[in-house]
Amino acid sequence: MPKLSHEALVHLVRAAPEAIVGLLQRELGFESSAMAQPRITAAELVDLNLAEYRADAVIILGPDDTPTEAFVVEAQSDVDLRKRRTWPLYVAGLRARLGCPVTLVIIALDPRVAAWCAEPIDLGRQRGTIVPLVLGPAHIPIITDSDEARRAPELAVLSVAAHGSEPGAEYIALAALTAIRGLDSARELLYPDFILAMLGEVARAALELLMNPATYQFQSDFARKYIAMGNAEGKAQMLLKLLRIKGFTVSPELAARVESCKDVDQLDLWAERVVTATSLDDIFPAAR
Repeated sequence: MPKLSHEALVHLVRAAPEAIVGLLQRELGFESSAMAQPRITAAELVDLNLAEYRADAVIILGPDDTPTEAFVVEAQSDVDLRKRRTWPLYVAGLRARLGCPVTLVIIALDPRVAAWCAEPIDLGRQRGTIVPLVLGPAHIPIITDSDEARRAPELAVLSVAAHGSEPGAEYIALAALTAIRGLDSARELLYPDFILAMLGEVARAALELLMNPATYQFQSDFARKYIAMGNAEGKAQMLLKLLRIKGFTVSPELAARVESCKDVDQLDLWAERVVTATSLDDIFPAAR
C-alpha cells in the first residue's frame, strides 16, 4: 500500500486539530480541562545559534495569551534517528515560548514506525525522558458511515490512509468521498487525490464500481483518471479488471458473460462478492 505523503498528512492535521485531540482523548485516554476549541499556532522554533526548526504542527488549548496545554504534532512515515534529537528541542522550545505543559504527539500510520516512535527518548543518564504519544493505525477508527464521516471529514480521510489496504476499504473511501463534498474548494480538490492514492488496487477497483458518476463528479484530473464511467459497459470492464487483480483466471466465456450483462445492479453484486471471494464460484454461483 502506498504511503500518505508527509505533506498530505500535515495538511490534514492543520485542517482539523480537533480531530487529533479527539483521537488522543478517545484512544489514548488523554484528559483536558480546557474548554477552548483546539487550534493551530505557529510551529517555528529557534535555537541559540539562530538555526530555525519547524514542527509539522502545533495545537494549543486554552486562551491565546495564557494557553493551558500544547501539543507538538509530528507526522512520521519512516524511522529517522535524527528526529530523536530534534523532537526534544521542539518540546522544550515550545514550552519556553508558551509557558505551559507540552506533549509530543506523533502520527505514524506504519505499525513498525509507530512502535519505533513510541520508544522513550532519554535526554541523559535517565534523568530526563520524553515519552511520545503515538497515534498509530490501531488508533484511527474505521469510518464507513457517511453521517459520521461528514461530522469529521479529515478524520474520515485519515481513516482511508490508515486502513486503505484492508478488506472493505472501498466503503471507507466511499464514506470519505461523500463527506468531503461541499467543503471549501481547496480541500474538495485535494482530498480525493489523497483518498485514491491510499487505496490498494483491489479496493480502488471496487470503489470504481461503487461510484455513481451521476451523483459524484471529481474535480481533479488524478481522480477522474481512476474513476470509471458508471454505465454497464464501464462497470463490466472494471469487474474484469478486479477479477484479474484478485488473481482469478478469466476465461473467454466468463469475459463474454460479464461484457454482455447490461444489468448494472447485477454487475455491482458480482463486484461486491469479488472482495471476499476465494473462488469464482463465490462470485458466479451459476455455471460459468
